Amino acid sequence: MDREIHERNRASLDRIRNIAARLSEDELQRPIDPPWTAAALFAHMSFWDRFAHARWRHAIDTRSGTPVSIDDDPLELVNQAGLPQWSAIPAQVAIEECLAAAERINALVASLDAETVARAVGSGRERLVDRSLHRGEHLETIEQAFPNL
Repeated sequence: MDREIHERNRASLDRIRNIAARLSEDELQRPIDPPWTAAALFAHMSFWDRFAHARWRHAIDTRSGTPVSIDDDPLELVNQAGLPQWSAIPAQVAIEECLAAAERINALVASLDAETVARAVGSGRERLVDRSLHRGEHLETIEQAFPNL
């Protein structure tokens, strides 16, 4: 299971690279899911990958096994609060941060033992380890907005 997750995470990182390399500056700044732009989505993915990494680091440092649970309700509020800042980030910086955050969480997830990964997945918290699930939603939005990618 953890090998499959590692492969999906790697593939989603490659997908970020490929999509980002094909978008022009104008395309990155164009609203595609108003008020979201592709650049804002890259910044958003960066934030949530970094947040997943911070949660895992806390779990590792405190020896709690898996990250503390967070209710879904506040997550949308975080997105609403973060959007203005994510939209203000220059597109190329958003892409660089997205790639760096994805690489970092991918490496951390790859370092987890199989039991820890299985515990996260088994408890219905697969997004903690399979970051491709979150990334894929947003990459699909970008790909649909720019079908020539």
